[in-house]
Amino acid sequence: MRKEKSCINSRAILEYVRDHTNVDCSALVENLDPELDDLPDPEGFLREPNNWVPCGVVSKLFERARLMLHDDMAAYKIAKYALEETSLGYPQRIIVESLCSYRQVLKNFQQLNDKWNRTKKVELVEMKRNRAIVRLHWDPQIEVTKDICLYNQGIYTFTPYIWDGRPLSLSEACCYFEGAPYCEYRLKWPARNRLYEVISRFFSSRSFLSEAISQIEKDKQVIEREYEEVNRLNAELNQRVNQLLALQETGKRILSVLDLEQLVAAIMNTLSNVCKVKRALIMLVNDEDACLEFMHGAGFGGPVPEEVRNLKIPLTCLDNILVGAINKRRSVYAPRIKGLGQGDDGIMLPLRSASVYAVPLITRSKVIGVIATDAAGEKGIPKGARETLEIFAQQMAIAIENAGLYSKLQEKMTELKKSQALLSRAEKFSFLGNLAARLAHEIKNPMTAIETFMQMLPRKFDDKEFRENFYKIAMEETTRVNGLISELLDLVKTKRPHLEFHDFHDLIDRMILLISPQSNAKGIKVIREFDSSVGQVWLDSEKIKQVILNILSNAVEFTPKGGRIKVLTRRFCEAGRPDSIRIEIRDNGIGISESMMNKIFDPYFTTKHKSNINNGTGLGLFITHQAMEDHGGSIEVESVPDEGATFVLILPAEPTMKLSQNVFQD
Repeated sequence: MRKEKSCINSRAILEYVRDHTNVDCSALVENLDPELDDLPDPEGFLREPNNWVPCGVVSKLFERARLMLHDDMAAYKIAKYALEETSLGYPQRIIVESLCSYRQVLKNFQQLNDKWNRTKKVELVEMKRNRAIVRLHWDPQIEVTKDICLYNQGIYTFTPYIWDGRPLSLSEACCYFEGAPYCEYRLKWPARNRLYEVISRFFSSRSFLSEAISQIEKDKQVIEREYEEVNRLNAELNQRVNQLLALQETGKRILSVLDLEQLVAAIMNTLSNVCKVKRALIMLVNDEDACLEFMHGAGFGGPVPEEVRNLKIPLTCLDNILVGAINKRRSVYAPRIKGLGQGDDGIMLPLRSASVYAVPLITRSKVIGVIATDAAGEKGIPKGARETLEIFAQQMAIAIENAGLYSKLQEKMTELKKSQALLSRAEKFSFLGNLAARLAHEIKNPMTAIETFMQMLPRKFDDKEFRENFYKIAMEETTRVNGLISELLDLVKTKRPHLEFHDFHDLIDRMILLISPQSNAKGIKVIREFDSSVGQVWLDSEKIKQVILNILSNAVEFTPKGGRIKVLTRRFCEAGRPDSIRIEIRDNGIGISESMMNKIFDPYFTTKHKSNINNGTGLGLFITHQAMEDHGGSIEVESVPDEGATFVLILPAEPTMKLSQNVFQD
């Protein structure tokens, strides 16, 4: 509302209409002003004599009174009524009574107007013993009407009623509301004897003083009541602010809780401490079954009843308050519930509710559930608790959805780990199956030679040179076959992750031996450049064997006949970082194109179509990458097309906390 000052007291308008009609005053004050309508008691505000009311509101009141009374002079008569019933505002009345004289009132009216009114300026043009001319200059920026002019005419005419005087005679020479620049009032009153005026004022002072004291006492009581009300409202406001601050902090905390059970416990604790909710029920939407089903409940004086935990409410049950909140996408409050069956406005029989408040849980424009609280008493659920719960429900919905997504993510991660373990084993056995076929071919050749020597031995047993050559060749071939078979059997053993120190160079040598049938078949030379400072390394030998074997096998696969593969190791030291072991496996094959560099570690991505060693499942480098991460290391690749590729493996030189506790999964 605009805050123009006006000495017009709206209580006189309401009381005059009440006394002269049978109409309820609520029709008079309805939809006067948006701010006024928002007050808990608009009529009470207008009746309070010490409240300032804007001229726009007063103009509307006068207009409505005129129409309801069918009287164009209603505003003039209301002024008379206000003075007869002493319905002026208390400050105006005290000042006017203190003057108690026509001349004194008119002489000081300008000062009174300047203090209590901003709608106009009062100009006292002429003052004689029993007559005067007054001009009212209205402010064009303020909403005033002819009714307010009539009201002022009534005030000037009947002001003497305050000290039991006779009314003035007033004529309007010109009117602002009829096109004149101002309103001019010509006033006249009965002439009095000077002695009478002095004596009258002397005897009226005691009466005025007594009445003033009485009025002050009444106003004191009003002020005390208003002071108590202000204190009460301040206390409620402070409590509300504290609740909202606590709610804000709690909301921030619960948004960081991803475990569903911990989240629900935090929510229920907040509902109890901040929202003052004693009992609550959270139901979530089950899209598949098209129903609301129980998620969590608290405040039942013990375990949640079986009937509540098994509660499922079909979304087609439109007269249920919880389903109603879902469908309407807004809060629903049932302050009085007759029945408690599923078809009534209750939740379910075990709750024994007298009133229920349900708030939908909405996130990203989707309703995921509803939270409901109830009360058993006749007072119902306090408004503050309902408002706080509605605010908190928004944060709650986001937190519940986040926790649900996190739970699903955890399930997917668990499934992924299991799948990775299965893929790792499948890849290993697929690779080794193909490798075993190659080894069988490699074993068959020396066994054929040994068989031939065995067949010739009876005939050439006495030939010393034959026996020595046979013995030497047979032992060499047998040792080589045994080595290949031992490495193959060692690699296919299924073991739990086991970290310990291993001779790193010996492990690499054994993997080079295992791919030697393939490398020898293509005439590929494998060159070793080992750093002597690299000794024992903390690792899972089975995983690292598979890593090196995968990379060596790929190198043999893509290196042309007569090519070379170089295996280098060195200890890498850098200030501010822990030492690491660096292994490089270089080949001079076809290399890797730039478009494939970012994809080679993706599962199922392969450039192999038909391979003698591996059928190209696309899992080898993916599993290799996972194994290096499990060790706290990394794998990198460098390549120039048609010049070869270099795979760089980096492992921690010392055991890390993670590795020393064997926490990574197979």
